[in-house]
Amino acid sequence: MKKLITLFAATVLTTQIGFSQIELSPTVIASAGNYSEAGGISLSWTLGEIAVSTLEQGDLILTQGFQQAYVEGVGIGLDPIDWQIIAYPNPVSEELSIQFDVLEPTNFWIEIQDVTGRILSQKQYKEIHPGDVIPVSMSAYNYGVYFFRIFTPDRQQMRVISIRKI
Repeated sequence: MKKLITLFAATVLTTQIGFSQIELSPTVIASAGNYSEAGGISLSWTLGEIAVSTLEQGDLILTQGFQQAYVEGVGIGLDPIDWQIIAYPNPVSEELSIQFDVLEPTNFWIEIQDVTGRILSQKQYKEIHPGDVIPVSMSAYNYGVYFFRIFTPDRQQMRVISIRKI
C-alpha cells in the first residue's frame, strides 16, 4: 500500500511539474536605477550598463542588457524624415559604416561629438545615393561613446545616433 501511495504521489507531482509554467520577473544588478510612472509616461533607467542590443534570426530573439531601447532616430523639422541610416558595427573598433536609405540623391553633413558635446569632426558628403555606404575611420578616437549627428545642409532633417568605440 505504501508503494502504491508513493507511486501515486510521484505521478501527481511529475504531472504538476511537467505542466506548470515557470515565471521569471526581470531583475538587474546595477549601481543605480529606478522606475517611475506619471501621466501615462514611464521612465526606467539603470546606471553602468555597457552592452545593450537585440539580435534576431527567424523566430529566435536574444536580448542583451536589461534596458532595451526603442531605437529610432531623432528628427527635427516639420516635414517627416524621408531617409533612414544604418550604422554598423556598433560597438566599433576601427571603421564604422553608415548606410543611407534615401529616396533620391541628397547632400548630408556628418558631425561627430563626444559626450560633452564637443564637435570632433564635421564633414559634408555630396550626392549620397540610395544604398550608399560611407566609411568613417574611428581609429584616431579614444575608447568611449560618440554621437553622430547626420543632417541635411538646411538642418531641417536630422538624425542622432550613439556609437561606442572599443
